[in-house]
Amino acid sequence: MMNRYYGLFMGTAIPFKHLKKIIRKFNYDYYDKASPERQQHFIEIIPEFHISHSNYPHHRVECIMVEPAFLNRFLEIINNLNFTFILCHYSHGHFQTTMNGNELSVTCYRSLEDIVYLILEDEEDIDRKFANQLLTLPLEKQFACAPGIKKSEDYQHLLDTWVKEVLAYPAKNA
Repeated sequence: MMNRYYGLFMGTAIPFKHLKKIIRKFNYDYYDKASPERQQHFIEIIPEFHISHSNYPHHRVECIMVEPAFLNRFLEIINNLNFTFILCHYSHGHFQTTMNGNELSVTCYRSLEDIVYLILEDEEDIDRKFANQLLTLPLEKQFACAPGIKKSEDYQHLLDTWVKEVLAYPAKNA
């Protein structure tokens, strides 16, 4: 049974050309060439991107297929690039809140270190007001995170607090 994870890529700029070159070494072709015995131990990482200050066109990056023996080396290479990479459990959730008449949704990821990350689902922010406000903030304010959250009301509290902080953040040049 293959292990499956999400890989969160977060940064102010992500060098996609370089990243794609690295991922080419860890793709389905690499997986297909492995013996069935080796294949069952592979780790599949599904990439998710958050790039600050950018309504970037979504880059298609294929899933990353890594053998456990090479995972640390892969992470070392990725972590030497100029962005944050967080390996997260495959199971994830969705939470909503309504602020100032705007319904906002986030995807919730849990890192292997038990830190919860809430990332805005852009398509839910119809007039893009909140998403545009996010883009003016420093990267670390563009998502919410907290360790050890387990209960639904704690997720909701983290989401509501984060949204209030973003909305209260002073607008640039105001």
